[in-house]
Formats: sequence, structure tokens, C-alpha cells
Amino acid sequence: MPSDACIDARIVNNISRTQSTGSSEFDQLRSTARSTTDMSSEGPTNDSAEASIVGSDSRSPGDLVELIQQASRVPMFAIYLGYFGDRNHFYALNGKWITSMGYSPLFTVSNFVTPPEMQSVLAKIPKDGTPEHFDELRNDDKGPLRQDGVHLITKMTKFRTTSEEIYQGNMAKLDGARELLSSARRVKYLSLFEIADMLLPENLKGEDGFSPPALYAVHTALSRSDIAFSPLSPSADCHRRDHLFEVFPQNHAHVAAKVAAWVRQYTDSSAKKSRPLNDSELEEIALGRFVIQAREAVYHSRQTREWTPHGILKTSPSVTLPKVDWSPVSKDVISFLEWWASYDLFGAGSRFHSYGALILRSLCLYDNATLDQSTAWTFLQEIGVIAPWEIASRYRVRFPGTTIARGGGISRPKPQDLLKSTRPDIAEGSRKMRTGSRIFCIDAPSTMIIDDGVSLERTDQPGEFWIHVHVADPASAIQPDSELGRFMELIPENIYLPGHFQAMLPSELGEDDSKDYKSESLVQQYSLGPGCPALTFSAKVSDAGDVLDYRVEPSTLGEVTYLDPKDVAEFCGEQTPPFATGYNSLEVGTPPDASTAAPERNMTSVQELDGSSQEDILTLYRLAESIKQKRLSKGAWPYFFPRPSVQVCFHDAIPEAGATQGATSFPPDPYIKVGTELFTGCSVVSNTMVLAGEIAARWCSDRGIPIPYRKDVKSAENLEAALNFATKEVYPLINQGIEPSATHRQELSRLTGGIQISSEPGPYFLLGVDMYAKATSPLRRFSDLLVHWQIHAALAYERKVQRRIDATSDALDDILPFSTASLRTTLPLLFMRERMAKTVSRGTVDWILIALVRAWRFEDKAPRTLRFTVSSRGRQGLLGRLDMFDLSAAMDVAGLNGCRLVRDIHAGDEFEVELVDVNVHSRQILVKALRCLGGQQPLGSGNTAPAGAVADTTPRMGSS
Repeated sequence: MPSDACIDARIVNNISRTQSTGSSEFDQLRSTARSTTDMSSEGPTNDSAEASIVGSDSRSPGDLVELIQQASRVPMFAIYLGYFGDRNHFYALNGKWITSMGYSPLFTVSNFVTPPEMQSVLAKIPKDGTPEHFDELRNDDKGPLRQDGVHLITKMTKFRTTSEEIYQGNMAKLDGARELLSSARRVKYLSLFEIADMLLPENLKGEDGFSPPALYAVHTALSRSDIAFSPLSPSADCHRRDHLFEVFPQNHAHVAAKVAAWVRQYTDSSAKKSRPLNDSELEEIALGRFVIQAREAVYHSRQTREWTPHGILKTSPSVTLPKVDWSPVSKDVISFLEWWASYDLFGAGSRFHSYGALILRSLCLYDNATLDQSTAWTFLQEIGVIAPWEIASRYRVRFPGTTIARGGGISRPKPQDLLKSTRPDIAEGSRKMRTGSRIFCIDAPSTMIIDDGVSLERTDQPGEFWIHVHVADPASAIQPDSELGRFMELIPENIYLPGHFQAMLPSELGEDDSKDYKSESLVQQYSLGPGCPALTFSAKVSDAGDVLDYRVEPSTLGEVTYLDPKDVAEFCGEQTPPFATGYNSLEVGTPPDASTAAPERNMTSVQELDGSSQEDILTLYRLAESIKQKRLSKGAWPYFFPRPSVQVCFHDAIPEAGATQGATSFPPDPYIKVGTELFTGCSVVSNTMVLAGEIAARWCSDRGIPIPYRKDVKSAENLEAALNFATKEVYPLINQGIEPSATHRQELSRLTGGIQISSEPGPYFLLGVDMYAKATSPLRRFSDLLVHWQIHAALAYERKVQRRIDATSDALDDILPFSTASLRTTLPLLFMRERMAKTVSRGTVDWILIALVRAWRFEDKAPRTLRFTVSSRGRQGLLGRLDMFDLSAAMDVAGLNGCRLVRDIHAGDEFEVELVDVNVHSRQILVKALRCLGGQQPLGSGNTAPAGAVADTTPRMGSS
């Protein structure tokens, strides 16, 4: 029987324990792992020189949220009170004050109550308290009581009652949602709006659509289904268009029902015997026939590959597994186990977890192991369904309209006829030839796609220069609303997950290698080089960093020189920020014999350039730094902290001699190298790319052209407060090499509202610009293509009428490929897909954990001891971070090993620890204390860490 509460947030007992206990021990919020876009814990990163800094969702005090506690099946309403003292605070419908390190609500009503309505509750919570102080107050009932928030309880109760009345009045349709919405065999993706339109009567609609209580009635109906629906992207407001659900086909439910019946049949048969069923008895029942086949498959695997409890198999040389002709029953059971272990389709309170565990028990192969999703994951490895080094987290992010390719990548239907998606160059005859100054494309030698370059032009005025940012121009020849455009929109940006790189525009697309000729792919055609088309964003800049003028023009490139950003930074004398150092290297396996491939383009050293070009580089650097100083004065984030870099190299499989036809061959386990890349980018690149994005936004804004602007939700109204907080509280820490804490990021997010995509411009505080749009990577990002399509259409019209577009007199909807109305529908879904892509890219954590297990258990390369810094304590133990890539870890009470009592431990305390368990599938690390190293009150706030501690994005264990 699982425990009622668990420090590492594994499946806990929510069946036999009471659901109404008042114990604060169960107040930890359950992580909504089924959501595939949550990025609330993401720290600042360098996203190709364009920031994605605080957070995507705007979570504001006063929101009504649906929460689920760790060991509960019953959802609970609460008012979000804000983030302070290193904790999120809530006032629940039951009158309790709840705290949590993080939260990912599946349903939110924004601005449900006003700040004055929360004041009586907030008055009882110390703003400057610590997590330990909050726990003491809650345990002693000294925080806000029921009478302090009776008006909030009344308002939440009224909302729930209204929603229940709507549910009861439309029960037939709501309870039959699966039959009404799902297709026979195809996965569908529907927004909460679309589902409400199908299930609720029209008379419930108001001027703004369905009311929040009506939408919650629909949400409740969907959440009660174990198998039919999965929330894909719960948003910060139930009224947002990107609040999507995955609707599984009816055959999913039929297969799950069959498997459940087979498991019950097996348990009935087993209960009648005092011994395990023998093979003849197993043959008589459906699940038994699967058990016989599975045992044989595992037996063959274990001849060469040893099972481990760590979510991966023991490393092995190349392995060939014989083909198994799985019966239809076995195929259904394996599909069910994949849904359970790989795709994580069942909520934490689902009954289907028990069926998965019973299937594992029936195999009699995993004695003394926890029969959970992690064990099922390794079973799938043992029978050859997935490789032992497969990345589990990538199965949990499912882009609408695509399928996850087993073994690597994402599948989507390719365009059938590329010619129908292309057009003649829209700027033909109007491109400016860029001669007279060398164009520098500054990218790492390993970069395959060159989509931006920069050049300098001197003016007649001393101290004034034109900076030209030249960007690849595929939009000039691709139809905006085309099959190819829709293909790229499915995966709207490149996904850089080692071993599973996924390009928005695949490098081979458009390639034709016939007998008569060989055509270049689209990527090769438009990757920058001499004679290539480009869209050029130009700014006249003064030595002081002021932008004096700007323009956008189609161009044809002249002389192009390819430089290494590290070489440019060294030549310009860029200073490395004061990062602290930590444990930053881990290497397992044997590197393949193949040498590193040389870049396909001719790289040039800055020292090889002539004097004039070197002077251009130095001038560009000086101007870039001046531009940066202007942005810093407006609140721009100073610089980004390094993150772990992962290199993965695969070996070739060696088929076993005499193997049967259809056998599956796996190569040896891959070579993995984890390090910390201290190079944070080249100033000439990072600052000119932001400049180009600002020019694109200004040029379009001047003309009233709707594009995907990136802006803060509310920094315009909080500019002074945000600037004061950032420059006095946060940035001084950064300049000392100290990474800001979660509290700092949450406060900045509260003041700025987080980042959104909008068809209207606005300030982007953390970039220090008044408006901004991503525009420099159209071969890698779909949003950049949208910007280019709009600009090209506007330029073509201006050439035709010989004047500038006037939004007051020109019909923009007829001129531009995308109207404001269409973008308002498209952009939220695009933003959702971008967040999904970033979630997949964070699967590098899985590779780090695979390397850690191999180094610790098989190769004796892991450090004997690590430093564990406490971030949170609970009755079951401690949560914290390790000084190895800042990985999350847990220490249970037994793991304290008598070093300290839990009650005497505070956030910031440090322990010397050793590893007890690492599980790759569940992303969990358990440690044991060897000695207490004393307290270290974190600087600035509760969990501020030295900059050398590289933040990963592993979900906080035991919290949502």
C-alpha cells in the first residue's frame, strides 16, 4: 500500500485514506504533470540572444484556481494570494491557508477577487516570513482563520454552486462527453470554448461567451474521465483560446476497458490458487497469454542486459533481440503500458494505475521493486519496445497534429507538392545589392543553418553609423497560407534536444536527387551566403547607443565572412561575468571513433581579416555595448547564467550473426558528456539581434501592421516599481555572480505580468525596449516567418503605390496575408506550441540523470559526496538542490541519518550527502546525509544560489 504522503511525490495513497483530513501534512499540492506547457519554474535563459525570462503565464493575486492536494482525488477551489517568503500562498474554500513551492492549476479564473477583498486574509500572513515560520503558524492555527475570509468562501461557494447547477441541468450531454466528442481512431484537439459550444445550450452564452461557472462545469465533466481527455495547455485564464484538451479516440477507451477486464479475470483466477498460475493455466486467460510472451522476451533481454531500479537498464554492448510475434491481446496490453508509463495519460487519482501495477505483478519479474510507471518503463525497454536510453519526458509533450516517433523525433505529414506552396520572389527587381562592406555571419562552427549576419556602414557624420542586420529570406518565396506554412506551424521552432533534434523546416525538405539534376533543399537555398536573398533591418546608431533612424529593405548579399562568436568575443576583449564555479563535468561511455565533421562553410579567424574589417568588428562591438547600456538603463536583464550543456554521441548497431529476420538490434549505450558552458554569447550578435527585433516592431507599428509582438502583460502600468525592484534588489546580485532566487523572479513576474504574444505592440521590460518582435531566425522559428510575410506584403504594396502604408486609409486586411482578427486566433495557439517546444528541449535533464546513474552505478565516475542545500522542509523530509548542475534532490527522514532533527533545519542549511537512489523516469534523486555543514542563509531570499549552480528545470518534487 502506498504511503499517505511522500517526500519525493511518487504515487501516494488516495484510496483508503480520508479525503477530508485537516492535517497540514497533506497540504502539498499535486503536480499537474499531464500539462505539457507549464514553465512556471523556468529561470532566465539565453534564447538565441533573445530573452525568454520570467514566465509565460500571468498568475496574479486574486485569481481563482483549482488545486489538488498530493494524496487527494478531490479538487479544491482556492484564491491565489501571491508569492512571498519563497512560497505561493492560497486561501482555500475550506477556510485553510495553504502554501506551496509551485503550482500548476488546471483551471483558473483571473481577477476573481480584488486586492481589498483579500486584505483581511493577507493581514494575518507576515510578508517577510520564512517557510519555516509559515509552517509553524499553520500548524498552530495562527494564520488567517475561517472568519477572516468568510466573504471569499461565500464567493467561491457561489461559483461552485452555480457551476453545479449548470452541470446538473445539462448532465446528459456532459456525462456523455466522450461519446459526443471523440472520433473512432483519431486524436482530436479542442479548446474549452469549442467543447462548451458542443455540450452546452446556446442560451447560456453571454456577450463574452460562456461564463466561467459554465466553463468549469465543462472542465469538471472532462476531468471525471480517466481515459478520454487530457489537458494539453491549461492557461492562466479559462477564457484564453489556448486552453486546449487532447481528445483521445474511442478505441483508447475500448482498449483500456479490455485491459481492465483481463486484469480482473487474472486476479480472479489467481485468487483461487494458493500458488502462482502455471503456463497451462495462464494459456486459458487473456492476460496470461501476454505474461508468457513477455517473460520470454525479458528472458532474452536479460542474457545481455541487466535490469535496474533506476529507470534504465545496465549499460551493455550492442544487443540483438529476437522478433516477438505479439498476439493481439499482448499488443493491447503493451499499448496500455505505453499510455501509462510513457505518455502519462492517467491522472494521479486514476484507477488505471492499479491495473498497470497488477500487470507488472503478474509477470513475477520485478520482485522487491516498486510496481509503478518507472518499472513499467524499464519493462518496455526489456522487451525492445523502446531503447534503454530513450527520453521519457518527450512522450509527455504531444504537439497537436503530430505523433511522437519511437526512437527519435516527431512525425508530421509532409507537404505533398512544394511547388504549390512557393511563389516567385516577391521582392524580385527591388533588392538592394549589399556591396562595399563585408557581411559577418557570426555562428559557432557546428551551426548548420546561417540565418543572420551583420555589417557596418559609415556615414558622413562622425559618431554615426548604420548597422545592417541581414536575415535569411525564405518568406519571399513561400506562400503565407500554404501547405508548407501549415506544416511548419505544427512545430513552430527548432527543438534542440540531444539525440532528438527536430527542425521546424527539415534540412532535406525540397531536395530532389534525380538522374537529371540535384536541387538544393529550402534550407540550403536560403541559409545566408554570397548572392543569397535577405531581408535587412537597418538602424542608424550614434556612439552613445541612440537609434536615430531605421528602415527595412529586401537585399542581395555581397561578400560574406563566417566567424566564430568565441573568436569575436576574445578579439573584442569581452569580459566573462563573475560566475562562481561548481561541479560542472560528467562523462560516461566511449566516444565514437568518427572525428568531428568540419563545418560546410569556410570559417575565418578575426586575425585573418584585413585592418578595415577588424576595425568594423571593433566598431560594431563598441556600438553594441552602447546599445546594451541604453537597454540596461530601462531595466534589461544584465546577462544570462550558464546552463548545463549535453553532448550525446551514438554508436552503430552491430547485428548479431545468425539473427532471425525481423530481430531488433540496439547499439551500445551512447557516449554522454555533460558540462557547463561558461561562454554566454557574443555582444555583437546578442545586442544587434535584439536591435533587429526592435526595428521590426517599430517599422510595423509605425504602419499599424499586426505581427507577433512580444510584450509584457502589464509592465507599462508598473514601470517605475519594476525598474526600482530590478535595479536595487535583483541586478546587484547578478553583477556579483549570484543568480536571483525564485522569489525575485516571481516578484518581477508580478510587476511585469510575464511575456505574451500580441498583435499589438507594447514594452518588453526585461529586454529594455519599448516594443519587440522576433525576426532574425525565419529558418528556425515560425513567428519570425509571420513577421517577414507581413513586412514583405507591406513593402510590395508601398512599391506599388509609391508611398508609405497608411492604416487609416488603406485596407490592411486586403493588403496583408494575416489580418488582426486572424492573428488574435492564431497567436495564442502559436505561443502554446512554442512553450511545448521549450518543454521538450528541457529533456536534457533526462540525459544528465542517465549519465549520473551510469557514472554512479556502472562506471564509478560519480563523486563520492555532494553538497545538498535545503530549499524546503516537511514532516517527511527535505527538498533541496545538489552542487552538481543544481539538480533537485530529496532527503527523507531516514536519510537525515541522525545528523539533525527536521525541526532544527532551515532553508539554506547545507549537508554533505551521498546518493541513495536516482530514477531517470521520474526525475527523482534521493540522498543520505553524512554530516551537517551548517547554515547558509541564502542571499537576497530563500533559495538564491551561487551562479555556478546551474538551474535545471526538473519539477520540484512534492510540489506542483
